[in-house]
Amino acid sequence: MTTTGEDRIEAGTRDGPWWWERRRSAALDAGLALVSMVECAVRGYPFAQDAGLPVAVGVVFGLLAGSVLLVRRTWPVAVVLVSIAITPAQMGYLMGIVGLYTLAASEAPRRIIAALSGMSFLGVFIVAYVQTTHGNVRGDAAAMWGEWFPPFVSLTMAIGLTAPPVLLGLYVGARRRLMESLRERADSLERELQLLAERAEERAEWARGEERTRIAREMHDVVAHRVSLMVVHAAALQAVARKDPEKAVKNAALVGDMGRQALTELREMLGV
Repeated sequence: MTTTGEDRIEAGTRDGPWWWERRRSAALDAGLALVSMVECAVRGYPFAQDAGLPVAVGVVFGLLAGSVLLVRRTWPVAVVLVSIAITPAQMGYLMGIVGLYTLAASEAPRRIIAALSGMSFLGVFIVAYVQTTHGNVRGDAAAMWGEWFPPFVSLTMAIGLTAPPVLLGLYVGARRRLMESLRERADSLERELQLLAERAEERAEWARGEERTRIAREMHDVVAHRVSLMVVHAAALQAVARKDPEKAVKNAALVGDMGRQALTELREMLGV
């Protein structure tokens, strides 16, 4: 089973019945199948007459064959095979075009696409050649071309009914794969950017922690230095307080200045 790229949508947006991803896709396939059923049913009428079968059999056969387009998204190979099988009955041309497009746009191997496209081309060519050779196509062009007219008409019809849908399907499939690749790269880049952002945040947090540690260390050194000086001068003040009151006053003022300076430096460090 293969899946065409045109119907790939993001998970969580599925709203279609059965194997369809979206209701719009189901409506499109239903419309194509209806047109194909009408075409095959109309062509089934002369086919039944030529084959000596009841007309109802040919019409029902055409309706059943045309309804195969409903499963083109899940089984494009089966759709193309059915269109090739009913080509001798001169029906299923729309089915063949849509089936080849869907197959070429899917993820089927290229060898399968090439083989089925070649089979479809050969089938249309043979049927068209037989019809033109038996005189079903007449006119001035046939008289002018002579014996070259049947091959020319057959080749033109075969190319026109197989080459455009296959080329368009290959283009759509390649474009879809390119878009998927770009989306994957964008998702990968987004994940990398998110990872880099997380690492940058971790490095910033580490840097903030290191800076806080450094500031705390400097605060400790400043306060410890000033307090040590204050302790030394306080001891000296105690020693000279009775012997030299003037020197004691100076030492007391010096201790006060050191305390105020320590508080000032502490405020500055906290502000940082």
